[in-house]
This record gives sequence, C-alpha cells and structure tokens, in this order.
Amino acid sequence: MEWTKLPRKLSLLTLSLGVAASMIPGAAFAASSLKTPVSGNHLPALIPANQPYISPQINTKSSNLVRVIVQLSGQPAAVGKYAARQGITALANTATEAAVNSQQEEVLDKAEAKKIDLTVNYKYDTILNGFEVTVPADRIPELAKISGVSSIYPNSTWYALPDQTVTEVTYRNDNAPLKQIHADWAADQGINGAGLKVGVIDTGVDYTHPDIAPAYKGGYDSFYQDNDPYEEVPLTPEEDTEYGVGYAGTSHGTHVSGTIIGQYAATGDVAQKGVAPGADLYVYKVLGRNLEKPDTSSGSSAQVIDGIERAVKDGMDVINLSLGSDSEKDVNSPDSIAINNAVLSGVTAVIANGNNGKNGFFSMGSPAASQLGISVGAVNSPINAFSGQFRAEIPNSVTSVTYDTYQPFHIMAYELGKSDFATIFGTGPVKVAYAKLGKPEDYPAGDLSDTIVLVSRGDLSFDVKIANAKARNVKALAIFNGNAKEIDGKIVPDLSDNIKDRNGFMGYNFGDGYQNVPTLDIQGTFGRQLARVIDATEEKTATFTFATDYPVELTAGDEMTNFSSLGPNFDGNLSIKPDIVAPGDGVLSTFPAYGKYHSEADYSKAYQRNSGTSMATPHVAGLALLIKQKHKDYTPFDIRAALANTADPVLYNGEPEDFYLQGPGRANVENAINTPALLQAIEPISILDKNFVPQNVINYNPSTSFGILLPGSEATKVLQLKNMSDSPLTYSASVEWNTGDSKHVSVTLDNSSITASAKSASTFNLKVNVAADTVPQSLQGNIVLKADGQPNLPTLHLPFAISVDKTTEQPSWGTGIQEATLSQPIVYTNSGAVLNYKLKATDINYYEVNLIGLDDVKKGSYQVSTTDSPDKFFEPGNYSTVISSTYHPYDHNGDPILDANGNPAVASLSDGVYKLEILGVKAKDNSKPIKIDYNKDTYYSTYTSFRFITVSDSGSSGGGGGGGGGTVVTPTPVVVSGAVKSLVEEGVQQVTVTPLTASKDGVTTVTVSDSDLKAALAKAAAAKTAVVISVSSIADKSAELSLTAEQLKLLAGMPAGSTVIVNIAGSAVSLPVSLLAASPAGQSLKLVIKQEPDAASKLIAGIPGAKVIGIPVSYEASWTTATGSTYLNVPTNVFIKRTFTVPGKIESKTAGVLFEKDGLVTPVASVFTPQADGTTLVTVSRPGFSVYAAVSKPAAAFTDIANSKSAVAIQTLADKLIIQGTSATTFAPQSNLTRAEFTALLTRALGLRTDTSVTFSDVKSTDWYAKDVAAASKAGLILGIGNGKFAPTQKVTRQELAVILDRAVKLTGTELKAVANPSFTTYSDSAKVAPYAKDSLQALTKAGIFASESGIAFNPVAPATRETAAAALYELLSKSGLIE
Repeated sequence: MEWTKLPRKLSLLTLSLGVAASMIPGAAFAASSLKTPVSGNHLPALIPANQPYISPQINTKSSNLVRVIVQLSGQPAAVGKYAARQGITALANTATEAAVNSQQEEVLDKAEAKKIDLTVNYKYDTILNGFEVTVPADRIPELAKISGVSSIYPNSTWYALPDQTVTEVTYRNDNAPLKQIHADWAADQGINGAGLKVGVIDTGVDYTHPDIAPAYKGGYDSFYQDNDPYEEVPLTPEEDTEYGVGYAGTSHGTHVSGTIIGQYAATGDVAQKGVAPGADLYVYKVLGRNLEKPDTSSGSSAQVIDGIERAVKDGMDVINLSLGSDSEKDVNSPDSIAINNAVLSGVTAVIANGNNGKNGFFSMGSPAASQLGISVGAVNSPINAFSGQFRAEIPNSVTSVTYDTYQPFHIMAYELGKSDFATIFGTGPVKVAYAKLGKPEDYPAGDLSDTIVLVSRGDLSFDVKIANAKARNVKALAIFNGNAKEIDGKIVPDLSDNIKDRNGFMGYNFGDGYQNVPTLDIQGTFGRQLARVIDATEEKTATFTFATDYPVELTAGDEMTNFSSLGPNFDGNLSIKPDIVAPGDGVLSTFPAYGKYHSEADYSKAYQRNSGTSMATPHVAGLALLIKQKHKDYTPFDIRAALANTADPVLYNGEPEDFYLQGPGRANVENAINTPALLQAIEPISILDKNFVPQNVINYNPSTSFGILLPGSEATKVLQLKNMSDSPLTYSASVEWNTGDSKHVSVTLDNSSITASAKSASTFNLKVNVAADTVPQSLQGNIVLKADGQPNLPTLHLPFAISVDKTTEQPSWGTGIQEATLSQPIVYTNSGAVLNYKLKATDINYYEVNLIGLDDVKKGSYQVSTTDSPDKFFEPGNYSTVISSTYHPYDHNGDPILDANGNPAVASLSDGVYKLEILGVKAKDNSKPIKIDYNKDTYYSTYTSFRFITVSDSGSSGGGGGGGGGTVVTPTPVVVSGAVKSLVEEGVQQVTVTPLTASKDGVTTVTVSDSDLKAALAKAAAAKTAVVISVSSIADKSAELSLTAEQLKLLAGMPAGSTVIVNIAGSAVSLPVSLLAASPAGQSLKLVIKQEPDAASKLIAGIPGAKVIGIPVSYEASWTTATGSTYLNVPTNVFIKRTFTVPGKIESKTAGVLFEKDGLVTPVASVFTPQADGTTLVTVSRPGFSVYAAVSKPAAAFTDIANSKSAVAIQTLADKLIIQGTSATTFAPQSNLTRAEFTALLTRALGLRTDTSVTFSDVKSTDWYAKDVAAASKAGLILGIGNGKFAPTQKVTRQELAVILDRAVKLTGTELKAVANPSFTTYSDSAKVAPYAKDSLQALTKAGIFASESGIAFNPVAPATRETAAAALYELLSKSGLIE
C-alpha cells in the first residue's frame, strides 16, 4: 500500500483546477490561509457511461441547429498531469494533450466521413476532453455512435444572471455554505446559538466591525498579555518606524469569527450572516507579529495553550482553533494535550485539519491529532462560473490584425457585487495594454482605468498579479496560460506557439472579492499569439470587443479540496481523521477595517474570500453551538457523534471519497439535531493530563479503525447505540462496504437489530476476520443503522477502516522520521526517559535530537549523530536517545555553546514542558553541526514532548548529549525517602548502616563493613528492628549488595520479626531475618536490584492499550560461594515486601503491576502511593523476587455492573489488572466461577509461584491453570476433592470460597479485625454450612470479607458468582494491605 500517496479517488478535476501549490500555506496554516478561493469545474463533471449518453433535453427529431457539448471517453490532460504526480503511470500515459488531440481529430474525421455537418466552436483538452459544436439535432444519434464519444449535452445549462437590487429578501451574504450544511434550516427553526459562548483562538478580532460588534463580549490577548485581543494594523515600511520593513497586519481571526457569529447587521451591499449569530463571541489572540521576522505573523505553543486555558476558565461552550502545525505529528503534543483536557472539562473543541493535502496520507498535524477534539477538513461550495466571448483587434500592427472569430474566456475573479460584465465591458472596443508577467515594472505609465491589461501566467502567483492590477486601477486583467523563462538573467514570458500543458484555459475560479478586479482566463495558444503581435507594435496596445452574453453556471460543490490534509491519525491505530468536513473553499466573511485605530474606517467593503480548513472549521464550530442549544445535555462526544453519524457522504464520480480525506462526510446540522440516537465506538485510550500524567479515558468515537491486522487474524470493536430520547428505539444494523474484499475479509455484527431503552445505551460488537491468504490492502466501510418503522429519522453511519499487512509496523508517514515516543512522559532531576524513534528515510547522514521550549525557541540538543561521511547513510530502523535533566545549550543564533575546553557546554533544565525535535538531513558536509533553513531546505523531522520536574535531595545523573547509532543508556530512578519508610512497620525501631559503593562495568557494588554493621546493631534494643542499608543514587542501572556469611549470622541473631531493608535509589526490598537465618553455612548473600527496560514490551504483550509506567525493576537474591551460587528460594508463607519508584502522580486504583517469572507474566496485588515530589511509590508483597513493572491500561468499560453491589470492587480489581471481564465491555457479574478460575485468580493476586509440578490427576501440565493449581496446592490454599482429583471445571461453591479465602488470610499473616457486620450465627441457614467451612466463614464474616447474600441466608452450597468472588477478593486484599 502506497500510504504516502493521495487516494486515487481524490477528485482529479478538483486538483487540476485547484489553487497553485505556492499559494498553499505550509506548517503554520492559521495566519496564512488562502486569500483566494479554489473552485470546482467551469463545466459539468460529465460521467462516462458504458453506452454513449444523449441528454433527454435534446430533441433529436428536430433538424434545427443546436449547440452541444460532446465529451469523449479519454481523460483530459489535467487528469494526466495529476496522475503523473501521483505515480499512476498507466493513466498518466493515456491522459496527455497529445492523446486528447489525437482522439478528438479521430472523432471529427469519422464525423466528416459520415457527412455529419457540424461546426466546432470550442475545443477542450485540459479539464474536459471534448468540444462544443453546432450540429443538426437529428444527426446527434449518429454522432453519438462514433467510437470514443461518451456523452452529448446541450449547451443550455448556462444562463444569464439578472441584475439584482439589494432588498431584504435578497441575500447580501454568500448563502451557499449555509444552505450546504443546512444552517439555513436551523435559522428557520429559531436555532441560532443563543445563550452559548464560543471562543475563537486566533489572531484576534476587529470587534468594531458592524457584523461582529453586537456579539463580541470579551477575551484576552495571550500574545501581548493584555485584555484587548484586537487585530494588528497593517503598516507600510514608512509607518513601521521600529523595523522599517512593513507589516501586513492580522485578519484571520476576524474572518473566522464572522463565519461563526456574523450578525448580518451591516447596511452596505454586503453583510455577513454567521452559522450561529445568537452566540456570544469571545476571542483569544495567540498569533501576532513575529518580532524576529517582523514582516510575518506567528505564535508559540505556549501562547496557544494559554488561549485554550483562558477560554476554558471563561466558560466557553465551544472553542475554535483554525491553526496548527503540519510538522508536529504527535497525539500527545502540548497543544493536543490541552485540547483533550478542554474536552474532558466539557468544552467542544473544533480544530482545522490542515492545508497540507498535497502531501497525501498522514499530512495532517497538531493539534488536529487530538483524539478527543473535532478535526475539520474542507469541501468546496457551489460557486458562480461566468464565461464570455471577445474579439481582438490590433490596429497598428505591421499587418493590421482583426480576429473576426469571437474567442472564449472564463471569468477567473471579479469584484464582490460587480458581476454585471455586460455593463463593465460594454459592446464597444476596450483598450488593451500588454504588461508581460504583470509585475509593477511591466505596467505602462498613465491612467489605466479604461484599459484591460493583458499578462502571461508565470513567475508571480495569481493573487499577486490581481493585486498589482488592483493597485493600478485597471478596468480588467486578462491572464493567458503560459510560462515564464529566463533570458540573459531576466525573467520574461515564454510566448512560444506550443507549450506543453499551457495551451488551453488555466481553469481557476477565484470567485468574487473586494480585493479583485475583473480577471479573464484566456486560452494559452491564442493569448500568446495575441501578446506576440501586440508586443511587435509600437504602442503595444489592442482592443477587445465583447459579446453581450455572459453565461453563468452554478457549480455542484461538495467536492474535496486539494489542500485539505489527510489522516490517518498518529495514534498507532491508523484512526480516521478528519472527524467531519465542511465548506472551506472561497468562503466569504468579515475582514478588518481596523476601526479602533481609524475613526473614518469604511466597513462597506470589509469582507473577503479566504480558503483553507481554517475556513471550514468555524462552520463546524457554529454547528456545534446549534446542536448544544437544542440539546443542552449533550457532551462534546455527543456533539461530535451527532455531526459525524448524520453527515452526508462526499462522492467523486458517484463513489465515496477515502475516509482519511472526508472523514464521515460533510456536516448536515438538520440531521444532527433531529437524530434521537447516536452511534459510537467505545475505545479505551490513554492520554496525558495537563501535568503529563497518563490517564485512562474512554473515547466515544464516531468512527473506528482496526489498525493493522495480519493475515489469519481477527479483531473486535465494541459499539454502542446511545438513545438520547425519552422513548425506546430500535434500529436495523448492517455493514456497507466502500472498498471491501468479501472473499478474504469478513466484517460482521453480532446483532442485526439494536434496541436501546430511553436515555440509555445498548452495546453490540463489530468483528473482523482476515483470511490467511489475504494480500496487503486497505479496506473501508460503514456500520449503518436505520430506525425501524420511522423512515423520517436520520440514518446513522459509523465509518470503519481496516489495514491488512504482513507486519504490524506503522506505514511510512512521509516525514522520514516518525513515531517518537518516550518511555515516560515526565523527566525528573535524577530520572531520565528513553526517547525512541524510527528513521524511515534512506538518505539521512546527519540528525539531531533538539530541545525546544513552549515558546518554540530551540534551546539546545541532546544528541548529534553523523555517519562521518556524506556518502554514508543511517540504516532505516529504531534509534534511541536518553533524555535527562541536562542538555547541550545553543546561543541565540542557534549555534552550540562551547566550554573552556572547546567541548559542548552543559546546561540544566528548569521546571516546565518541553518539545523534542528529531531533525534529519542529507548534508553535503556532515562533519560539523548543520543549521537548517526550515523554509528552503529539505529535511525530515518529528516531534514529541515531556514535562520536567526538579526533585530536591537527589544526585545528578549527568549530561544528556552524545550517543548515536541507537545505543540506549538508562539513568537511575529518582531517590524518594518514602521508599524506606513504606517498608518499616509501624512501631519498629530503625537503625542505619552506611554502605560502601563502587562502580564497574555498569554495575554498582554495595557492601558494608563489619564494624559499621556491629555498631548499628548495638543501637538496637531487644525488639523488632529494621536495619536500613540505603544508597541515595547511583550512575548505573544495576546494583549488587553483598553480605558475608559472618554478617548474615549477626543479622540472623536479631529479634524475631526484624528485617533488613535495602534501598537503591528509590527501589527497596525488605528481607525478613528469618530468611537470612536459613542461609547455608559459610555462604554469602548477593542481592541484585536492576532496571530492566528491555522487559517492558514482554510484560505488556497481549494487553491492548497497556503502557509500562517508568522502567521495570528486577529483584534477585542468591546464596554464593567462591565457586558458584544458588538461587534463594522463598517459602510460600514468607511475603517479601518491595517498593520501586515511578514518575508522575499515579492515583490509586488506576494502575497495576505485572511480574514475570519463568516466562509466565501475571498480575499481582499492588499499592500505589503518590509522593510529595510528584513521583509514586509502588509496593508489592509476595513470596519471591523476579521482575516487576507498573502498568496502566485504558479503564475497564463494563456496561453490565452498574446495578451490581460489587461494582466498586469489580472496577478497582479490573483497573489494577487483577481480574478481567468476559469481554471488553462485559463482566457477567451473575455468572459462576469454576474452581480452576478462582484458584488462578487468587493465586495470581497473591503472586504465588512454584517450581513443583501439579499432582492432581485431572489437571494436565498443559492446562492454562496448571501452574496456578500447583502453586495454590503447595501453599495449602486448596486440598482437592479426594482421590487425587481437583475437579477444575466444577463450580466453586460459596462455602468453598470462604475456606480458600480464609487460608489465604492466614498465608499472608494478616490479623483480621472484627467490624460491625453480622456474625455467623445470624445466617438462617448456618446448619447447612459444612463443618470444614464454619470457622472460616465465621472469621471472614466478622471481618467484613463475606456477607449474607440475601440478608438472612448464606446459601453455602450455591455456586459463587463472579461478583461475589470479586467483592470477597477485594476485601481480602484491602484488609491484608496488598492493595489500596
């Protein structure tokens, strides 16, 4: 699959007619969105059929002459150009101008052979392959039979626009986008956003504009740090006294604001009507003048985040962000984090998806990548396309030339409100002057108000050519198709007879705008001929005489624009983005006149057309307000689903566009408001909160992606029908493919009819099965729900995407470097993180890992790597860098700062949030640091971010530079004094032994002297004592403590219950002296505490969405002699308590611990204790050592436990990884447990393991529970049912449950305390309790671990339910101190 290419179904005609690539803004698309609209076709997009099509509007029985458009079967040249750019070789080779011309001549020759009398009026080869002819109507059927003719239409879709007088019933705004998204319907219903607040986070606003002033209520300027978010005024170089370069000012926020709340209050020819004019407008200025480049505008992440935070605090219902960075492809960028947390606070966040569509898949950026926001792509809208005819005359040429034939032209642009071209041009000759490429110096001197200026395409962009013409006050501008070329160092027009791809019309329609002059699009061949003849005259003038008719067509609209950025998202799951599309092409809205600073400002023309996803976004923000007004209880997730579920699909040639281009479709607010139910995918994800602490949330997604599936695999997604109404609803559910492979890939629903009760949700499953012989491919479809018996209700759809590949590795994002992830999102003074990333490009010979502040200033580097030879390149693959508290700083010019010895200096981080940039290039000289010009140079990059926190009383881990070639060095964890305190029992005295340390070969050895140990023990009284051996920090990732045989004897002589606590930089373990007393004679003890970063992936393999927090830690102990060692076996009744430190404040009951021993990974009970320094202590107590990791995963989303009395216990144990549901969303609380299931559950919670084999005859060594049964048997938790049998599949009874739990209590050494619970004698059926269970049941009941199920009876022989077992286990683990 060619992921980096545009989907082939992307509208070729749209692309061929789109705005020039040089006019598309790049990385920061907010402040520079297009100021000229891009439109669709000037002619209808004619769809070829299998048989030639003759329009029924043609009376083929008449012999009258008619003018018709004949479309041929070959693709036009524009299609070939696009196909060539996209690598579609076959199409590129057939859709050339030569091929088009050849087919046209062949068809005309055959028509002549058939003696069909026709006259060719126009030929089309760029956007349409065909011609417009005059022909007898009754010969048209014969013409249609000629091979190559695909359709014949009358030239009757063109009509003259009557002059209009502005009245109250005549729209003074561009109403097309409002009708397109059905906002006009909402207005008719009185739904206008009243009572709601919208925050526009942008360049500011001209709040003195008459169409904005009534709605404006306030805001803040985060750029200049004051309370006035006004737009910045343009300055000429003369007015720009400080910098002298001039400044264009800002206007973007005013345009965006008008689209949302335009008041339709202006009294001139034009007024702006917004989508939600009843809402209150607040504006937060985050973009402004770049003082380092004072002729430009920009903003930093810090300013954007400040704007978001202020908007949330000010109580916005919706925020609009028509801004972003195409280069930051990170779902956890600081901006995306801010968006996610705004949504979780109840604010609907709407974000532009970006204007980088030319780069194909993965071209979107941040913060559109926010998984909880609404990202918006752009479609075009219906637009007027005018055409006409003129006749040229050049009176004073060498041979006076008069072109008797009228030449066709199209209107490329015109002034807003001035489309009466018959009046503008009249019927008499109009003077024409030739001005080469349309540069200011190309224009003739004098008054040009009555002159049409003829210029060539090339060198300057169209908007600049039009602006230059506007500055000279020309009557009109005529641009002919062509190129520029260089002659003797000067750029001049190329006036050759034939220029490839430049002989026909240009095909652009920029519409109307006050910034425009009437602009004609003239065919290249004729225009260049005309220019040659005019240029040969002394006066260099000519005249044009215009025909009286100016036909106009309203284009269809609803085509994807070529600039709209594509997904998938960068979440590792290829999730569908954008979330919706809306009108964003040539959008007319308010423009500043800066009345605050100019008292005489004229707002009558303060309107402009802009293009970009920046313009689509406020349409959706307005729709969100309308939905919120109508449905006040809707959450941001509900609003997003309502828009997406009911969107109208965007088609090309009758087929759906790719979901990564259109998302669910174009918004239709009428359906979004009227739907009584929502369709969502329940997707547990992990995001970072504002403190960069991972949080598990449910993303109620209106689309879903299965990511990459391997051949022979299957996957399931949980969907929900959410009934928002007061009555039950039933929908018929089906799967509809857009692009499918039914032979190899099946997608099924477990229910074809879904019913949801009033105000409730009903879940169902979507399952995918991929055959083993499936080839790599991308598949897309919709889950479609239709309301039974209620056809008036909107149909709901949820798009899904499947990628089948031979590997689960992410496809190339087209960025050369991708997938930058940190092992932990928080770095501390003495606790680093490992940055992993992938080099995908094959031509990188130099790369840097740079540190960037939220002010977007590059502060320094962590790593600079080079191949040392320009001709040698890094191998594509995985690379890593350590991110620590120190880095190598840059000066204000971006150059490395050197110390006195000429080496890179070292600086320390201050608290805050930072970005990391991995930047790679193909350098001509890679032997020295490279400086990149981001606007000119070719480079590869990717980004991620982290938070740094200073921790006091901890050692320094040293610098963070160097490295390369993927080498990973992991720093030691942060020292937390609580690690020791948590292991010292209450009331136990504590003595400390100061150790000796040495570092060699990456291992720190720790020893104590006999004298120091004796001195410490002398301080201990004849009572339980904790001997503490503590090392505050180490430079290595492994530490090895050795205690001699003599020292072990000293320690073994301590009072019973005493412990030895060993703390190595925040990872500690408590060894009972009873364990040391069992040491073999003459042998020493070796205790190893080691970081195990490589164990992370193994520990969480197979757990969807799981993430290791911090770095796994292993604890191993052995008896040693001079010749060897023996593993220290721990009895099953000796629970060893250990702690380790992880970054971040991890709330209790939101994460768990996994441990691995002998290849088996299982959960174990754990306690998480947040510390004052921002870290968290994790405590695990179990009989044994091994490797442990703190793990978070998306919170369990069980939908069937709400009414369970054990809901809290079930949720807690599930979130701590101890129990699992029967599916992702069901726990089945009333189902029963088998003896094997409960034994495994309890054994794993206690962390019991054994090397012995199972002894029961009905348990095979290959059974999944065999090791658990063996461990439980050895620990005495289970005894079997007699005759050497265990009965693993038999349901465990309630009294058996009580006995096993009581044994577990005794095993852990827990002394249960009685609580105010009924005693055993209160059970009415106590006589039915077996004798072997009575004592256990009484003890557990008094302690509150067990309770009567019915209030008066215990039901001892009834099978224990899953909820009963969960509740009892929860109480046991809690009262034993093994969980919080």
